[in-house]
This record gives sequence, C-alpha cells and structure tokens, in this order.
Amino acid sequence: MSLTARDLLQELANDAGLPYQTIAKKVNRLMSKGKGLLDSVKSIAEEHGLKETNYKIDATKIVKEAEQILREDYTQTLMISAVLGQMVEARGRDRFPAPAFFAFIEVLQKISDAPRDTRSETSSEIEDRATRIIELMTTLVSVLCEWSEKGIIGVADDCPESLRDMAKVVFRKTKLLQGGLWTCISCGEIVNIKETRALMCTSCDSRLSRSDIHERFDQMSGRRRTGYGQTSKDEENDYPTS
Repeated sequence: MSLTARDLLQELANDAGLPYQTIAKKVNRLMSKGKGLLDSVKSIAEEHGLKETNYKIDATKIVKEAEQILREDYTQTLMISAVLGQMVEARGRDRFPAPAFFAFIEVLQKISDAPRDTRSETSSEIEDRATRIIELMTTLVSVLCEWSEKGIIGVADDCPESLRDMAKVVFRKTKLLQGGLWTCISCGEIVNIKETRALMCTSCDSRLSRSDIHERFDQMSGRRRTGYGQTSKDEENDYPTS
C-alpha cells in the first residue's frame, strides 16, 4: 500500500505499461473535472484492465511518518516549517497548496517532544525531509477531502474516523481562504488575508517582530497556543497532485 500520490501513480504506470507522466496527466485531468485522487486512479486502472482495489493509500500511516520526521530534531523541524511557510506564500509552480499546509499545521501542533539540536543536519538532508513532508501532506489532503472542479467541497466518505477532525479543519480553513480570510498560525484568529504578514495577523507579527526565529516557530507549532510536489496552474483550486 502506497503512502504518497507519486508512489501510487508510479505503481499504476508500471502495471499499465505507461510512462509516469502519462498517468500523472490523466489523473490531473480527472481531478480537474471533480474526481478525487483515488477515484481517478481506480478509473484509469479499470480502463487498463487492472484490479482497482490494488491501488490504495493509508492516510493514518502518512500522518505517522510525518510525525516521526517532525519529532527527529527541533532545528530540522524548524527549517522544514520555514520552507513550507515560504512556499505557501509563493506563486506559480513553487507554491505549496494551502490545504496541504493546513494539514501540516494540524500535524505540527501535535509535536511537542522534538529533541533540540541533537546533531547538525546538512542542507541536502533538510531538503530531502522537506520534500518528503510535501509529498506526504499533499497526498494526505487528496484522500481525506472530497474534491470538485472548484476545489475541496467536504470530507471524503472513506476518510478514517481518526482523521475526520483534521479533514474538517482543512475544509473549513480552505473555504475561509477562498472567501479572502486567513487563520493566523499564532493566535488562531480569523482575519482578512490582506491583513497578514508571514502567515500571521498583523498583531501577532508585530508582537513577534523582534523575537528570534525559534520563538516564532514555537508559536507556529502550538507549544504556547491556547488557540508531492507542485500545484496545478489553476492556483485557486489547489489540486495537490502534479
């Protein structure tokens, strides 16, 4: 059973005897018309005479692996978070889909026991782990949420019970964003997207402007709170598969 969309699509491509990019384009086309990731994969499998039940993704294992990576080292997790924060504010093909970022924040808030500076990671190690988190989170929202041609429209029927709350949060925050609103990653207040800086409301950003990056990260990870790759060219929809 696969953990990422890339792995699943590669398995389907191998079984169908087609190039990976051909399968990826077909999946993206189906998702742009409102099909979910798994439904798209199953449709293509059926089209090529393959057993559709062979192609599954275990969402609970995705979350477990993401948590394991984020618990390895505090500084590593800080750097991964900084990369994703920059990417979610980016535009074009380097953008990290907002729904996947919302899922990442939900996982991050559960991490409270990452050891500090146990060793010095290389830039390539950080990049590899950040890439893995991106693949895991984009895949996760693809299977937890129900999609249409306009983006997320709800929680998927087959979403695991243990992850339904996460899926609901992703859906709610995505709908708010589509309406021009953003949930501050520090205090949790809902504000106009135009009134944010560094993914925070102006009040939190001003309060933390003189603090170091470690304090900002602690706020982002929720320790003090009381509160696979690329996106499609249609950024509003945030289909996290290609």
